[in-house]
Parts: sequence; C-alpha cells; structure tokens
Amino acid sequence: MAIVRVERACGCFRNSDFEQVTECETIDAALEKANEMCTIMNEDFCEKHRFKTQYVEGEVLIKMEMNG
Repeated sequence: MAIVRVERACGCFRNSDFEQVTECETIDAALEKANEMCTIMNEDFCEKHRFKTQYVEGEVLIKMEMNG
C-alpha cells in the first residue's frame, strides 16, 4: 500500500473533491495519482499556489508553494 498525502491544504483544495490522504496499491500508482492531482490543481482551480509531487520516505507528498 502506498499513500499520497497533501502536505498543506489551501482553501481551494479544501473546497475541492480531492482527499488530503489517498491510498494506492503501489508506489507507481501513487505517483501517477499525485501527478494527476497536481496537474488539475495547478491548471484548473488554484491561482495562488503551485503544487508539486515529491517522493519522501515511502510516501508521495504533494507540496504547496506560493505562485509567482
């Protein structure tokens, strides 16, 4: 089991349908899911922040940073 965890959730994220923690079968599936989430979040609903995927100690983190 692999976990995708959103490190910090902005208001846009909290208002979305995404979960802050998502379980996947494999680390590859978790990376794919995290990259998909980041693409959607960066392109469609949050203009204040940028999201990126990072593999850390057995789990996939989605990190948030200020845009610009």
